[in-house]
This record gives sequence, C-alpha cells and structure tokens, in this order.
Amino acid sequence: MEQYDLAALIREEFGKGPAGRLRRNGQLPANLYGPNIEKNVPITLKSREVERALHGHAGGNVLIKLDVKGFGKKTVMFKELQRHPASGDIEHIDLIEVLMGHKVTVEVPIQIVGKSEGVILGGILQQESRKIKLECLPSSIPDSIDVDVTALGIGQSLHIKDIALPGGLTSLDDPKATIVSIVAPTVEPEVKTAEEVEAELAESFEEKPEEEAAEKPEEKAGEKKE
Repeated sequence: MEQYDLAALIREEFGKGPAGRLRRNGQLPANLYGPNIEKNVPITLKSREVERALHGHAGGNVLIKLDVKGFGKKTVMFKELQRHPASGDIEHIDLIEVLMGHKVTVEVPIQIVGKSEGVILGGILQQESRKIKLECLPSSIPDSIDVDVTALGIGQSLHIKDIALPGGLTSLDDPKATIVSIVAPTVEPEVKTAEEVEAELAESFEEKPEEEAAEKPEEKAGEKKE
C-alpha cells in the first residue's frame, strides 16, 4: 500500500473560534490516538496535504507517515473524518496510530466488474453491499475488492462467502450477506392517455341503448302473458 508523508504541529488553542481560524488559514484541527499514546494529542494539519493523501482512496484507507513537530514520527491512518453537512469540506480529523505487525479492521469499497449474462438478457443488476469489512495487516489493505458478475444469470446472486479474497485478508461480514443480485425486469402496467379513456367511455355509452332495446320486447311479452 502506498504511504504518504504529513507534517503536523501541536495544537495549542481549542474551541469553535480557534478551529474556525485554522480552517480559514488552510489548516485542520485533528486528534491523534494510538496504543502507544497515553493521551490523545491535539494537532493541526494542512488541508491541501490531507486532500492530496485522500485522493483516490474512496474508503480513506491510506497509511500516513506523520511527523509531529516536538512529538515524533508515527505511522497512522484516518480513523474519522468530519465534514460540513452542506459544503462537504473536512472540518475535523481523528488519526489513529497503527503497528505494522498488528492487524487492523477496515472497510473497503466493493467494485463490480464485468457484464452479467442476466443483464445481457434484460435482467437488472441490484448491488446490495457497497463495502466489505476486512481484517488484515496495514501493508495488505487493498484499495477495493473486485467482484466479477459475468457468469451471473437472472435470479442468481453473489454473497460474501462467494468472494475469493487475496491471501492475508479475512472478511468480518456475514458470509450469507448478499453483494449483488440479477433480478427479472418488471413489467410496467399499460398507461392510457386521457383521449383513450374518453374514447372507451364513449363506446360503452353507445352500446347501452342497443342492450336496453333488446331487453324491452321481452319485458312487454311477459306483461301480455300475465
């Protein structure tokens, strides 16, 4: 897995006011956690460098060589990214130290590849799961897991247990969980225009007088017999 270098400074001020000033100056407030860190360390990072490190990693699973001035160097990963609900800009970051010889738990995007036989015949592909939870060493974290649906026909599904994971990766999800299904196309009910409805109503009204006329002689004949 590719690694990125990030430089950080110890953060001295706290609260919404100082955090806002940091963001306006192109920096981000962050916290550093880890098994060898007795207490979380408040730090600041450069926004542009963070965005560069995240670019191309949809799940945010990227190893960072973090150099905190006055504290030391750590290998870390993004634990949590807080974004502005409207703009989507990153507002705060939690980083966690990782030990290269110890396994970590990560969520990795699922990438559908190939065009299934069922879709070619008119079926519809429904992706039920878009991420898979894995346990592996930090150096073995994949950018994504490819799921080939080429042989999948209408009415068939692929589940977590059907994925052949590369060596060193273990799935922590339910083996029976569905990843993707190919379902039969739905037949939409016929939608009639207003003109067609009016024409049908007009025809029904035209037929009624003829039916009534055919019934009246029978009624009269019955009255005479009485």
